[in-house]
Amino acid sequence: MQNTDSFKRGTVDLAVLCVLKEKDMYGYEIVKAVGEKSDGNFELPLGTLYPVLYRFVENGYLTDRDEIVKKRLRKYYHLEQKGEEYYEALLKEYRKITGAINLMTGGEGNE
Repeated sequence: MQNTDSFKRGTVDLAVLCVLKEKDMYGYEIVKAVGEKSDGNFELPLGTLYPVLYRFVENGYLTDRDEIVKKRLRKYYHLEQKGEEYYEALLKEYRKITGAINLMTGGEGNE
């Protein structure tokens, strides 16, 4: 459904920051963590993830570092204080909006 895709795109920032609060991760690991934490309800394509990561690094929300693991170079992303503050602001706004939608539609659990 197109509306579902649009809604998910609007929550990508929140999902990425949420999993990076737990630990530093590389791209594919972020995708897997988002899928696991959402019980498979939120699929995050790598092609969607990397522009978000690049923007976050540029804005100072994340830093990145290269690390060689089993002879492969991986770029790990670390959530900085500025990123934590951005996450908290996004989460507050998300909860406000979803709370309003729940009120308008008759509460949680409506499908």
